[in-house]
Amino acid sequence: MSKINELLITNTALASLIGIIFIPLSATVVKAQEIAVLECVKKYTQVGISPDAALAECNKSTLGDCVKRLTTRKVVVKAISESENRYLIDLGDNESRWLEGPAWRAKECQANTQGQYKRQSDQNNTFWGTQRSYEWFRQGFCNQPTIEIEQNYSIEEAKTICELGFQPDSNLQKPSNTP
Repeated sequence: MSKINELLITNTALASLIGIIFIPLSATVVKAQEIAVLECVKKYTQVGISPDAALAECNKSTLGDCVKRLTTRKVVVKAISESENRYLIDLGDNESRWLEGPAWRAKECQANTQGQYKRQSDQNNTFWGTQRSYEWFRQGFCNQPTIEIEQNYSIEEAKTICELGFQPDSNLQKPSNTP
C-alpha cells in the first residue's frame, strides 16, 4: 500500500472518529488531541504497522493517560433536568457520594428532601440526649448545571468515561471528549 493511501486511510479513520462525537469541544483541545493522535499514528506507520493497528495502539496509550489523569480529579456531576433555572443534580446509587444538607448548601444547592436519602444515628451522650441523626441526600436542586464533589473518579469510572470519549471539564461546563 502506498504512503498516500496509508495517510488517506489514517486521516479518514481519524475524521470518522472525531465526526461521531457530538459533544462540543474547544478548538484548542480538539486541535491538540488531533495532532497528538496523528503524530502517534504516523510514527507507527513509518515502521510498517498498518494504520488501523497504529490507531488502536495510539488510542490505547491515550486511554491510559486519560484514566490516569481522571483518577486524580474530583467527580463532576451533571444535572439530569432543569426547571425554572434550577437544575436537578442526581449523585447516583453510590451512597458514599450522597451529601448532607449543609454540604448541598455549600454548593449553592438545596437537598431534595422528597427524594432518596439515608439516615444514621449514633449513641453519643450529649446534654440534649443520647442520639444524633445524620441524613445524606441523593439529589439536590442547584443554581448551576454541574457540581464537583469531594471524591475522585475510581479507575473503573475513569476507564468508562475515557472509552466513551467523555471527560468533565475542569471549569464545570459540559463534558468534553478529550481523553
